[in-house]
Amino acid sequence: MNDWGMSVLSQYPVTVRTTRKVRGALLCDTKEGLYLLSEYRGKQARLEAEAALLLYLAENGMVHTDQIIKNEKEELLSKNEEGTGYVLKMWYPWPECSVSSIGDLGQAVNSLARLHVSMRRMPKHLLIKQEKVQPEESKQNMTEGNTVTNTHKERQSLASQYEKHNRELRRVRAYLHRKKKKSVLEQFIQKSLDEMYNQADTAVRAMMDGGLYEVEEQAKKEGHLIHGAYHQHNVLIGQGQTAAVNFEQFRVGCQVCDLYQFLRKIMEKHNWNQELGMRLIREYNRVQNMSQKEISLLGFMIAYPEKYWKQVNFYFNNSKSWISEKNIEKIKKAVEQNSVRTAFADCLLQKQL
Repeated sequence: MNDWGMSVLSQYPVTVRTTRKVRGALLCDTKEGLYLLSEYRGKQARLEAEAALLLYLAENGMVHTDQIIKNEKEELLSKNEEGTGYVLKMWYPWPECSVSSIGDLGQAVNSLARLHVSMRRMPKHLLIKQEKVQPEESKQNMTEGNTVTNTHKERQSLASQYEKHNRELRRVRAYLHRKKKKSVLEQFIQKSLDEMYNQADTAVRAMMDGGLYEVEEQAKKEGHLIHGAYHQHNVLIGQGQTAAVNFEQFRVGCQVCDLYQFLRKIMEKHNWNQELGMRLIREYNRVQNMSQKEISLLGFMIAYPEKYWKQVNFYFNNSKSWISEKNIEKIKKAVEQNSVRTAFADCLLQKQL
């Protein structure tokens, strides 16, 4: 066992049998059950609010979640000799949601819908506590890890996010237009950028003209909570049951964002298969009935070329003279999947669930 693991685990009333590293954390098999030990760099108030949310869901929710365990001093946060903070969570002996299993994907969206229903029923006195400790926007994408990164500035609204994305695409376009000598990748980006930007601009205008940003405003007004990082790595499935874990990015917001994030990652891996996508959306809608505006917002979020923006912006903000083959392939794949992604968005916007 790692020295830091032993020094931290000794602060808890558990008898450790074995440990192993998993995705930036330490999975601990103990006589008392299975636990996950992970580093925590967030604020104490956020941790307390997360623990309160998880306790509420455990007692009143419709889905399994992880739980933050207090140490022998009845504290949520434990520190090693260097002063680094850690949290211990009750865990499940189940594998992550398989992106290739249609059954797993159906269970995952069903679980998300039930989670959203439970979160909307949260008592007002508990909800106020959550609203006071909204997460800040991360400096880096940390949705697939167990460590909470340092943060800065308040999280932007959907409208502000998409407007910022479009400004960044225009900035890249202007840069490539000025540049005389271009690499093969830069030529590829320049060739595809006008079409992708037009799609981005059209989606943003449609969301604005259709009053779809009001969905987020209403959700915040009513205090709807979201997971904030609901993807296959944070969904455990086994023995016919599902558990949602790693709630570090929970916040008050539009629950459509959770569904969109899960769908985008899954659909990219399934080449935006319309039959699968509609099946998953209908399964979610069967439990948590969406309004027509929520469905339209989801459709235009899918119509926005987010994966393309993300990779092009990554190229621009890092060394423009070099980019890894992996990122080049991601940009090319985003362009290759453009027609099937937009076709799926059109299908969703035109069909009745």
